[in-house]
Amino acid sequence: MNNPDQKIIETTRENGVGIAHNLLTEEELSLGREAFDQIYLDLDKGPGEPGTRDSIWGEALLKFTALERLFSHPYIISIISGILDESRPFLQKMKTNRYTPFHQGVGRHTDGKLGELSPPFSMVSTQVFLDNIEIDSGALIYVPKSHLLHYESVENPDHQPPTTEQIQEGHYVPAELKAGSVLFRLPEVWHAVKPIHHLRRYVTGTYTSRDCVNASMTENVENVVQFRKQIPIATIPPNLRRFWQF
Repeated sequence: MNNPDQKIIETTRENGVGIAHNLLTEEELSLGREAFDQIYLDLDKGPGEPGTRDSIWGEALLKFTALERLFSHPYIISIISGILDESRPFLQKMKTNRYTPFHQGVGRHTDGKLGELSPPFSMVSTQVFLDNIEIDSGALIYVPKSHLLHYESVENPDHQPPTTEQIQEGHYVPAELKAGSVLFRLPEVWHAVKPIHHLRRYVTGTYTSRDCVNASMTENVENVVQFRKQIPIATIPPNLRRFWQF
């Protein structure tokens, strides 16, 4: 692994967010946008109503090579593996998000479970952006290092998870990036999305460790595994199978 790879891993683990800038080529970006827009039309979601957020979940996304590849991209997987210290991360969720302007954005929150602590570095999400994300339109804002407050600690077994009030009062900083970049985010980090004035499309995957999970995470993974047993493995793209199966 080269130095830029390691730097992204270290930054993500330290601050909760890391970015691989301009990862996709212009052709990959164009094909990704085309596939993204087409699946929304295929599933009767249309071009998007102003002020709405539309999402598509699951295996339906795999019918488009340009989208499927974003879940098994070797570079992306290498970063995920380093963050989780997991050679074969489990792809627990596949999703797209489309925000159609004007959208008010998303309030300050954590994707960690309030009132509970998590095993350190057991889950990470990727967001492959198909549109530019600017500070004054759709920027993710987050509180660096806030994810660490949600982790279990052997050294401090009496540590209590943050409160909703603390999350609201955090010092948030923006992440700005261009289309074709990938944002790696630990789910516990406190974050929000600023008001959106331009179309905001991205493809997101959630990956988990196979060993370091808590009870609620284990239940979620087991539900996904049971559901996927109903899907013939031959219908899953070969490059994805080792991450799609538990």
